[in-house]
Amino acid sequence: MDDREELIRWLLEEGFTREEIERSVTPIYLPAARAVGDDGTRLTADEAVTRSGLSIDQLKAFARAAGIPALDDPAAPSQIAADVDVVARAKEFLELGLSEEQVLAVTRVMSHGLSQTAEVMRQAVLDAVLRPGTTELQLAQSYGAVVELLAPKIGPLVHDLLLVQLRHSLETEAINASERAAGRLPGARDVGVAFADIVGFTQLGETLEPAQLEEVAQQLADRARTVAQAPVRFIKTIGDAVMLVSPNVDALVESMLALSDEQLRIGIAYGPAVSRAGDWFGASVNLASRVTAVARPGSVLVAEAARGQLAERGVFRWSFAGPHRMKNVRDEVNLFRARASKL
Repeated sequence: MDDREELIRWLLEEGFTREEIERSVTPIYLPAARAVGDDGTRLTADEAVTRSGLSIDQLKAFARAAGIPALDDPAAPSQIAADVDVVARAKEFLELGLSEEQVLAVTRVMSHGLSQTAEVMRQAVLDAVLRPGTTELQLAQSYGAVVELLAPKIGPLVHDLLLVQLRHSLETEAINASERAAGRLPGARDVGVAFADIVGFTQLGETLEPAQLEEVAQQLADRARTVAQAPVRFIKTIGDAVMLVSPNVDALVESMLALSDEQLRIGIAYGPAVSRAGDWFGASVNLASRVTAVARPGSVLVAEAARGQLAERGVFRWSFAGPHRMKNVRDEVNLFRARASKL
C-alpha cells in the first residue's frame, strides 16, 4: 500500500467521503480544514442566499471582499457552508446602519491581512510537524491534531488584537471637531508621515532571486513594525518601502532614527491627511514620499513643517539640507537632516 492509498483509507475511516477526498487538491489538509470549520457541507447559490439572508448580489460582493471563490455555477453545490456563515455576518453590520460600501471595505482589509496571517500560521504548523521520512498519513494526522489544538485559541487572539488596534486608532486618529468647523476636508487631521525605502533596491533585483528580494523587503517591514510603538503606527509596505504615521512628530522622528541605517533613506513630513480603510492620503503623504526620494542613503530628512512640531527640540541634532523644489509641491520646501543627540 503506497502513501496515498494509506491516507485515503484512513480518511474514509475518519468519516470523510470519497467526494470530499477527490474534490480536495491536498487531502492531507482535510483533517485540519475540519478543525477550522469545514464539515464538508457544500451549498448552491440559492441555498447560500437562504442561509445567509443576503441577496445574491450582496452574497457575491461580500464573498469577493472576503476572498471566497465566486459563485460561477448557481446550481452547483460549491460554497463551503462555514464560508457562507462568515459572509452572513455582514448582514448584522448592515442592520446596525453601516453602508454596504463601509462593510465591504472593512471585510476587504481584514481579509487581506488575515490571509497573510493564515499563510504564516500554515507554514509554521507545517514546519513543526514535517520530519524527514514523514508519510502522508502521519502528516495529515499530525497537522490535523496541531490545528485542532490551535483552532479554539485563534478567535480570541484575533478578537483581542483587533481591539488593541481599535484602541490605538481611537487614541491617535480621532477626528478633530475644530478641523471640521474650519472647513477642512472631512476626516482630515494633521499627522506626521514617514517613508523609508531601500537604497538600490532595483539594482538588487538584478542580482538576487525573487524570494531573496522579498526577504529583504520583509526584513525592513519587520524592523519597521518593531520601532513603531504607540503613538507611532506602521501603516503598510509599498514594494521596497514602508510607511509610518503619528500625530506626535517627536515620537515619529525617534522611531525613524532607530530604524535608519546606511541601506535606507527616510523622509518625514507633517500636515493634513485622511485615513481610509487603514491607509492614508493627502498632502503630507505626498510630501513625505518626495522628501524620501531626495534623501541620501543613511539619512533622515525632515520637512520644515514637521520640524516645527517638535516639542523636545534638544533630543535631536540638526543640519540644514537646503531648500528643495519637488514635483507637485507648489513652494520650495526647507529640509533638515535629523540625528540623535550624543549622550
